[in-house]
Amino acid sequence: MLDKNRTKELLNIALKTVKADQIEVGLFSNELGTTRFANSIIHQNMVVESPYLWSRAIQKKKIGAISTKELHPEGVKQAMHKALELAEHQKPDPEFKSLPKPGPKKKIALKKEPVFITPDQRAKAVEKMVKICKKHSVEAAGVIHTSRYSLGVANSLGIINYDWAGDTTVTITAMYDNSSGFATAVDKNFANIDFTLLAEKAVEKALASKDPVDIEPGKYTVLLEEPAVAELLAFLAFYELGARAFDEKRSVISKKMGKKLTGKNITLVDDAFHPKSIGLTFDFEGVSKKKVMLIQNGIGKNVVFDSFYAQKLGKKNTGHALPQPNAMGPFPMNLVLKPGKVPREKLINDIDKGILITRFWYTRMVDPDKTLVTGMTRDGTFLIENGKVTKGLKNMRFSINLYETFESVRMIAKETVLCGEYITNVVPALVIDNFNFASKTQY
Repeated sequence: MLDKNRTKELLNIALKTVKADQIEVGLFSNELGTTRFANSIIHQNMVVESPYLWSRAIQKKKIGAISTKELHPEGVKQAMHKALELAEHQKPDPEFKSLPKPGPKKKIALKKEPVFITPDQRAKAVEKMVKICKKHSVEAAGVIHTSRYSLGVANSLGIINYDWAGDTTVTITAMYDNSSGFATAVDKNFANIDFTLLAEKAVEKALASKDPVDIEPGKYTVLLEEPAVAELLAFLAFYELGARAFDEKRSVISKKMGKKLTGKNITLVDDAFHPKSIGLTFDFEGVSKKKVMLIQNGIGKNVVFDSFYAQKLGKKNTGHALPQPNAMGPFPMNLVLKPGKVPREKLINDIDKGILITRFWYTRMVDPDKTLVTGMTRDGTFLIENGKVTKGLKNMRFSINLYETFESVRMIAKETVLCGEYITNVVPALVIDNFNFASKTQY
């Protein structure tokens, strides 16, 4: 992970190398430690650092973009000359107006350097989890990712920003003869994670779901635990809540802004400064991130913007740019779903017949225009009868409309958890009526 001084040194070299109407340069460094285990044995334990620099050179609205991993003065200079050369061979982009200008910075507490977690520390954490699994004669599989990352962004209009952060993501699957259980944790601090407790949760689900039975497809009340909720919200983030889909009228929210999208009990914001959120304080254009109200009491309120779409549509830049160029446009990466008032352990009490879902897998968007999503349950699917879990169920395939699903939320837990695979969301568990299962499986 590159420190502030080294990052700014390379950014300054880049800005001074060539002359253009506008220049942007960014340097992202990610130090990723990974420990994977399967069959209760570690099979990968490594650290990879992958810093890279990217740049945009703009000349008469012609944009040249390039990235490089040659992070020394001559390598940076070569990249900048190449970016300008590429710009000269491009056609002008009539929709491009300007790179972002400096704005007010949000005051935040000074961050300490993220702690480096050694392979040995991760291995000892795996040892704790495997010990619990072996005690109950189940196999353990999973991964621990520890990250330290930094981002520096500067442009010729005066923006210069640097930030660093770190986090840990853990997943564990406990495997029994014909069942499995899953647990996960995401935290800014490796030391905050109780690896023994995670293993105990996974083992409990694996043992409780052994010898699963099947159930006929149809619509059921479901209790979605936090990993399942986070995954559904990730699809809203990718397909619905960014400015590009809004501008191109591809998203449902672009046609129903200011109108009812979900139940009144759903309020969704993007908030990088939430106490449980992780990540950096500004985007890949160096613009400070803003808290954005996306859905308020079921009503569509906003999507997130970068500088390009903010200027094109006459909106405020919310600080959600990705490295440019990219085909996705901006999207929210720190979703927070407002909690309810019901203690998590009591959500199940009012379910006469339903299904408890630990998590989903192979989730895919079927029809973006209608937010139709399909996927499978996995690693802990249970039948609920008269307010209690009674037996494990074989996995099922679901097929749902995302907005209709969030319109059918009956209860929301008052506790929230940070979780997610591609983006991390702060979410509560949910009880949802009329959740559609299209088919069943043999396992």
